[in-house]
Amino acid sequence: MYRFWEPFILGVVAETAEARYPGQRSVFINNSNEIQFSIRILSTPPHSFPNSQRVITCWGSDLEQHGFEDHYFDKEQRIQSLIDFLDGQLLVFQVEKRIGPNVEYFTAKNIHLLPKKASFTPESSYIPVPLFTENKDKATQEDFTWEQFIQNLNDGTYIGRNEHVSREPEDTPRILLYKTIDNEYYAVGEFISHHYAHGGFSFESEDKTIKYNLVDKKVMNEIYNFQDVMFVGMDQDHEIITSLQDESATAKTTTVQVPMQDEAVLEEKEVVHVEKMPEPVSVNEGEDKLKGMEEAFMEQFLTETKKMNLMYNTEDLYNFHTCVKTGGLTILAGMSGTGKSQLVNAYQKGLHLDADKFLMIPVSPTWTDDTDLIGYPDIVNNVYRPADTGLVNLLIEAEKNRSETFVVCFDEMNLAKVEHYFSQFLSVLEMEKGRRKLKLYNRDLQNKFYNGSYYPPEVLIGDNVIFTGTVNLDESTHQFSDKVLDRSNLLTLHVEPFTKMLLMDSQPEKGESKTKNSYAVHAFIYQDRKLTLSDYELEFLWNVHQLLNTVTPNMGIGPRIVKQIDLYIKNLSHLDGCPIDREKAFDLQFAQRILPKIRGSEEMLQHLLGVYNPDTKESQNSKLIQLFDEYDSISEFEKSRLILSEKAKELTRNGYTI
Repeated sequence: MYRFWEPFILGVVAETAEARYPGQRSVFINNSNEIQFSIRILSTPPHSFPNSQRVITCWGSDLEQHGFEDHYFDKEQRIQSLIDFLDGQLLVFQVEKRIGPNVEYFTAKNIHLLPKKASFTPESSYIPVPLFTENKDKATQEDFTWEQFIQNLNDGTYIGRNEHVSREPEDTPRILLYKTIDNEYYAVGEFISHHYAHGGFSFESEDKTIKYNLVDKKVMNEIYNFQDVMFVGMDQDHEIITSLQDESATAKTTTVQVPMQDEAVLEEKEVVHVEKMPEPVSVNEGEDKLKGMEEAFMEQFLTETKKMNLMYNTEDLYNFHTCVKTGGLTILAGMSGTGKSQLVNAYQKGLHLDADKFLMIPVSPTWTDDTDLIGYPDIVNNVYRPADTGLVNLLIEAEKNRSETFVVCFDEMNLAKVEHYFSQFLSVLEMEKGRRKLKLYNRDLQNKFYNGSYYPPEVLIGDNVIFTGTVNLDESTHQFSDKVLDRSNLLTLHVEPFTKMLLMDSQPEKGESKTKNSYAVHAFIYQDRKLTLSDYELEFLWNVHQLLNTVTPNMGIGPRIVKQIDLYIKNLSHLDGCPIDREKAFDLQFAQRILPKIRGSEEMLQHLLGVYNPDTKESQNSKLIQLFDEYDSISEFEKSRLILSEKAKELTRNGYTI
């Protein structure tokens, strides 16, 4: 019999003594030559989950989306590599049960990682508590303000859905946690029963009294948060319950106003607010503060790459960051093994993002449309079925938490036709901020779907969501169309000399970065609408556009690309210590934005790219190079010249370039 439990469970890699079978190691290489390991359950599972089942099976391949790489060398090395990878990590997962010959299999699905807190011990155990989040956007109705939340609890009406905790009658949570728009957490309780229907949860207390209290930040720092579930340790649970039972806790027994509606309280708060009102900050001071924060983040980012023993050109790191914060889709290209996926992982660690705010999506060659990426409406069973990628869930969380940064990476994204499975996103990313809405299904179906309150018909994509991708440009992949390239920065990572590995090994390990601040990348964007590009630079781009138009009217430089180049240079100029000057920045943008669009046959492109000379290893009689020489005061176009020569070489050898 097949069974799937939707509530998420917290776990840790099991010790050898806790393995599924006596004498079996908790991490081993199975008969299929795969790394297999056991997870010990730490949190209370749903009531219907077997009490005797405390260990769940998982495979190393399930961790690849989080950056784990199985190199298939020595067995002991493979086992140790997984142990090292999960050292300091807890796992959040759902459980699937399958029946085999004379045996039941319990396996982990939809795995996410959370860093262990300093207080964690192997004896720790946790209680899953539903988290509800304040949303004061009147356009959405699935969330309540704090006032509405308390009022609905007090009235015994529905407070909204939570898809990641148990809804079974026996699993009523004793308390709820509520996150306000000011990032304060309230504990609400105590409850003895609940009801779950289309409107979500409703709860009942023993004496018809709802109590709530502000949770101390020290207590919250010890609680593990994953999406809308809080895993509360026994000590923290006891402290929260004790605070609710204290006489100082606010109690509600009838339909009354919450304290913030009391006039005396409002007057008192207003006086305090005026006394603590900060001095006005000038525009220059605000920019200086952002600049300092961004420079501190870049220091963190560079430190993370070194801690991960990754070799990157510093110019590539600054280039990647600037592309990311200026919006659109940032695509990392390069030969296999250059660390494209690891660079995105390092960026996420530099931002100090929680695991639930970072999503690595391995693209499948079988994807044919956007249902493979985001899911589809199941009209037969009246439910919206999100794809296994987890993308829709992340975008919903990002819309609820617009002050926090979320990162999505499409790994090997051109294994399938990007224009097919990413078609809706290509249109959405082109829209203005505030109008970038991803459509999941027809609005008329929302009230018919039992999970329609959690999965709305449309999801607003804010500028707090970063979209990145990695690609291998070889014969096994699909090429990008102009529609994709117009909305993307295509970066090719430099391969550093191997001798630098010796330098990295000889360097002492560095400690933690100076700060543990989390940063919102979209806060670093300088949005001044005045063009930074000079008349001379614009004249050069126009001449290039006219030259490309001689090949085909569909080849050229649109206004969008000019604005994106301008935005890149504008943002780069605000960073002290950046190794990319304006000339190099212009060259990089020309190489990343314009040269990838030059594709075709020798007959079409020879006058543009010239003829490759194997003796000088340069292109000759190229009209593009003539423009580079004519406008050499803008840039030496060092990188663009190298790429152009390679394209000319392809023309000579193959008769075409791609």
